[in-house]
Amino acid sequence: MIRSLDNGHTKVTVTIDGRDVRVDEGTTVLHALRSTGKDVPTLCYSDRMKPYGACRTCLVEHEGRKPVAACHTPVSEGASYKTSSPLLTRLRKNITELIVSDHPLECLDCTANGRCELQTLAQQVGLRTPRYENPRTHNPPKDDSHPFIKLEMDKCIGCARCVRACDEVQGSFILGMEGRGYDTRVIAGNDTGFEEANCVSCGQCVVECPVAALEEPGTRDHGLPDSTVNTTCSYCGVGCSLDVHVKDGSVVNITPSPTGSANLGHTCVKGRFAHQFAHSDDRLTTPLIKQPDGSFREASWDETFDLIATKFKQVRDDHGPDAFSMISSSRCTNEENYLMQKFARVVMGTNSIDNCSRVCHSPSAYALGKALGTGAGTNSFQDVHESDVLLIIGANPTEAHPVFGARIKQSVMAGCKLIIIDPRNTELAQLADVHLPLRPGSNVAVVNALQHVLIEENLIDPDFIAQFTEGFDVVREELKTCTPEWAQEISGVDPDLIRDAARLYASGDAAQILWGLGVTEAGHGSNTAFGLINMAVMTGNIGRAGTGSSPIRGQNNVQGASDVGALPNVFSDYRPVTDPEARAEHANVWGIEPPTNKGLRIPDMFNAAQEGTLKAMYILAEDVAQSDPNTSHVVGALESLDFLVVQEIFMNPTAELADVVLPGTTFLEKDGTFVNSDRRIQRVRAAIEPIPGTMIDGDITNTIARRMGVDLGFDSGEGTPVDVSRVMDELAALSPKWRGVSYDRLEELGFLQWPCWDAEHPGTDIVHRDGQFLRGKAMLTPTPWQEPGELPDDEYPIMLTTGRQLFHYNVGTMTRRTDVSKLVKAKEETLRIHPADARRLDVRQGDLVDVTSRRGSVRVRAEVTKATNKGTVFMTFHFPESRTNLLISDACDEYTGCPEYKVCAVRIEKVTGGDTSPKQQVAAATT
Repeated sequence: MIRSLDNGHTKVTVTIDGRDVRVDEGTTVLHALRSTGKDVPTLCYSDRMKPYGACRTCLVEHEGRKPVAACHTPVSEGASYKTSSPLLTRLRKNITELIVSDHPLECLDCTANGRCELQTLAQQVGLRTPRYENPRTHNPPKDDSHPFIKLEMDKCIGCARCVRACDEVQGSFILGMEGRGYDTRVIAGNDTGFEEANCVSCGQCVVECPVAALEEPGTRDHGLPDSTVNTTCSYCGVGCSLDVHVKDGSVVNITPSPTGSANLGHTCVKGRFAHQFAHSDDRLTTPLIKQPDGSFREASWDETFDLIATKFKQVRDDHGPDAFSMISSSRCTNEENYLMQKFARVVMGTNSIDNCSRVCHSPSAYALGKALGTGAGTNSFQDVHESDVLLIIGANPTEAHPVFGARIKQSVMAGCKLIIIDPRNTELAQLADVHLPLRPGSNVAVVNALQHVLIEENLIDPDFIAQFTEGFDVVREELKTCTPEWAQEISGVDPDLIRDAARLYASGDAAQILWGLGVTEAGHGSNTAFGLINMAVMTGNIGRAGTGSSPIRGQNNVQGASDVGALPNVFSDYRPVTDPEARAEHANVWGIEPPTNKGLRIPDMFNAAQEGTLKAMYILAEDVAQSDPNTSHVVGALESLDFLVVQEIFMNPTAELADVVLPGTTFLEKDGTFVNSDRRIQRVRAAIEPIPGTMIDGDITNTIARRMGVDLGFDSGEGTPVDVSRVMDELAALSPKWRGVSYDRLEELGFLQWPCWDAEHPGTDIVHRDGQFLRGKAMLTPTPWQEPGELPDDEYPIMLTTGRQLFHYNVGTMTRRTDVSKLVKAKEETLRIHPADARRLDVRQGDLVDVTSRRGSVRVRAEVTKATNKGTVFMTFHFPESRTNLLISDACDEYTGCPEYKVCAVRIEKVTGGDTSPKQQVAAATT
């Protein structure tokens, strides 16, 4: 046989069951035979992990040699293999018999009955009753201590798939095998149990278990589902593809889709187990209208729609379109966000529509759009496996984006170098080759010093700069004085560490920069983003696999909500509302001239309400009274409105302030699409019917338009549902980079990444390839240092920075109503404080402390940890009892209005004596 080259890969020819097959050299026998449609049994093998070769059930005959394990044996040139024969059947039956001898045979009593891989294997080899006696004298006890990972060791077959999933997929290394022979068992940590061992509860061990030794309550309690629907997760910006399993109209469990392009058969604790909120008893199930005494009464949909239509018309006609604004939602679909922005512009005649990207990644979109030509990341998630250097700043993806965080860990364990820039000692910081523990608010100084080192040490790509960029000379001049020593005075980072980081970044053939909310929500986020883009462009680390400069977007559809035009200054596809061509196209499709007013951003809306010029608001699925900074200012603004409509799935602090509350639906009850952080457009599909009394969010918005006499063009008449595919068709027609997107193509291909220019275009995994920037040439942008909105002083000497924790999402509206809240680490807010600061303040683990800023005070328990550095404390914003955002200032990025959540000066005081109830004290402080 002669080797040949095909698409750059060396090919060999082998024979499988008498058929010649050409495969890549190094392919395993298992992959080769499966490429022909053949298969052999496997128990310890998983496509998501490295071959293990423990069970030997995949034995195949290798002509002229003894049988080999197909899962880990590479094909040999010219070899001939048999997948079935009397010898193989006898060997497999003997192996199966040995495994079954140590396994309970009460199959009807097992939750895996009908889907057990061992049971299937026994049937294949014809095994009925094993000859060998069970050597166990007693069965190991069941471990039901974890809320949703249940362990029954008597069923374990020792395949170690759970252990390897924890190591190779999740990268947590929590599980292990203890003992020998028949006494082998799976343990967590030092046999302490899952939670005590810091298990992240992703459930990947349960996914991999072939025999239900590891199981979850949904399957154990309800049996097999009636139906399974594939959809996209509604938590973070990774966009995991999920299989939702339904029985009797209710979701019983969720598993990661093995074909998911973003998650590759993996998901986190929230996507996997935090779904019970959809069936929560406190779901809003009827419209509510506020009465003069401040209480709510239930109302019919007809009465409610008529009231809203009358009030909205009155505000628009009496005070003008500028007296009305809307806040759309990244929790909702692209189609619903498109309907919201069309409602604002067509029905109300205003550009005052915004979404929560304003308070998270608006600096990212602004900087990327200005510098490169489009407001989205340059590369795809899979590129972390192509990078030889990763620089991650202001992001904690192992908690905020766990599936992507696991892929980063996989890349680092495979040899990728890692630079972390973060004020906290995160999990990735502990894995980093270089960690720059900067002070909150000093991002621009450190990034400027990195740029300075790259230029001064000639670690840049002059040819790339000359051919594909503009503005370099101005940037170089601006950075001359931004030495690492200068940055040290501001950031506290050792100058040698800054030089080490710059040199390591420049050393890579494929270096990639990723950033999170620690960049955009900390002093002058746009300038930090510009600086990070400068670094990628100056070194030529852009437009290729493994390179680029990308934000890790926060919420599930925060990218999509902006993509489809739920912003005050742009239509869909980031086309400026002032662009004549875009205006003409919209006028032609919409049948009206789009509004010309300067739309309000979210912070401007609250200011206008306080000033009395904004009279009415319509808020979709955003709890701004809890999630936005300077909470008292936000609440005061909402209370100043003449009319407020809030559309939600639960009563929350924002809904409590509304004049009308509309009960919407969860992602599990609706159809549409989301766009994840790497521009991946994926389908959302309804798994269950809307809870009785609720209405799909897009249908609500559309019906209000109908009651106001406007046909938005997506239904078959008043009272009929919106056809979401028609919404997508109009969106695509008005968005050049989406012209190739349709529901038919999404169903066929599974996903599309924009830009997708036409119906033949495959989508774009890497934008700006080979220096072909969408704006022409990349713009290198000066990034002058400015102090953050506030600094510590003698009265407020410590810097508070905020963020997420693994087990909750945003303000916790959904996760606190799920089984995830049963986990110890998910129960309450804590103040993470360094041991040195705790000793100085006489604060011990679990003590109650008052955290006070220039705007207010909250009371929480102290968590003493070296995860934070001296002089910095950390809190999340998931718990309404602690209202963290009450502390945060309304200082914001000068270009986009994004608030400084990550930079807040506070003082910490230990609570002594008196009422020590956190909830009562916080309520008093909030009042």
